[in-house]
Amino acid sequence: MIRKILGLMTAICVLLGCAASAEGGPEAVTSAELEALLASVREQALASEVLNDPADEAARSEDGIRFQYTMADFYAEGDALTAETPVNVLLFQDSEGEVFRGTGIDTHWIDLLSAYPLDNPDLKGTKEQALLYLTEGTDGWLYGTALRDGQRLTAVEYGELKKEAGGYRNVSITYGLMNGLVTAIRIDGLNPAATVEAAQAEEAISALKALREETAYRMVRTSRVGTDLTPFSADDLTFGGITYTALTPDTLPGSAELEKIDNGDGTWLLRYDGDGFEAVFTGDAEGGNAKILSYTILDPDTEGPRCVRLGDLMSDDYCRFRSEGNEMTEEMTELLYGAEGSGEYGLATFDYDAGEATLRYVTEADGTRVELLLKYEQNLLKEIILHTV
Repeated sequence: MIRKILGLMTAICVLLGCAASAEGGPEAVTSAELEALLASVREQALASEVLNDPADEAARSEDGIRFQYTMADFYAEGDALTAETPVNVLLFQDSEGEVFRGTGIDTHWIDLLSAYPLDNPDLKGTKEQALLYLTEGTDGWLYGTALRDGQRLTAVEYGELKKEAGGYRNVSITYGLMNGLVTAIRIDGLNPAATVEAAQAEEAISALKALREETAYRMVRTSRVGTDLTPFSADDLTFGGITYTALTPDTLPGSAELEKIDNGDGTWLLRYDGDGFEAVFTGDAEGGNAKILSYTILDPDTEGPRCVRLGDLMSDDYCRFRSEGNEMTEEMTELLYGAEGSGEYGLATFDYDAGEATLRYVTEADGTRVELLLKYEQNLLKEIILHTV
């Protein structure tokens, strides 16, 4: 089972590497493609039975009347779905198999991005959003955007802002994601009457152009098989505006509550309980000569080295660090790279019965050896600790 888990991690890493290196590739999605999808799915629906009662009050929504079928839900105008009924929204939530361009429910986000153009493989942008592509066509603009919470994609949208009589129509496909997998696919703008004024469309295009210039945040580089990534290093000890080896009580973020513990040898442990972190130093009773011993991230919104964050999937974090595919020992330990106990190295340990795993990465900076300790329960990151070793 453990080898299967690691095999899955490697497979995901391969996909991650391929996405960043793909050249050429697919064309931008157009309104014509999405309208063809509607026509195909509508034909299937009309050959089957509707699963809900469209006349029921529960079927009414701001998107129109819901017509529920096995393959998709239609939100349309009128009390009956026919070949001519204007459809506002086409929604896939429980569909099995391919929906569009080889993607469907449970598609991994890397497979999703590879089905469309990607002019921004590093996903540079803000912590909340990134532009995937923006192209001016003969009838308007073609675009792709990603919404995210840091390294976690929450939605990806592709569409066309198309010039039509009286304004523009925005026909788009939006993928909702959770834990890296597609959970819903929504097509909007299918009703020819759903136009917006030119000024509103131009404002949207201006916002996309502005997003293209944002470069402050990006996705962390990942590895195909792990060997083309550098080991955890001193550079990784700087994150979120702090540098671990340079930390002193005076440089801790915000304010923190101090607890002092007498070591009995003239030195004291200085434990600082801060907003979203805990830091421990050794020093004198007044806090002088303080040296950092450990820094624990407690805030689920704080990103640590290589943007690891509480709640991460282990399979995601694993692909951000070097690994060389070494064999697992009988003690369920795998040396990821280096030599344990000396120099730079990485180590993974597993407790299958308890549903726990640990990733450890050690480096040296400014004469100090530091370990990044990542602890997982049921594949989710529960502890992030940097400590001096």
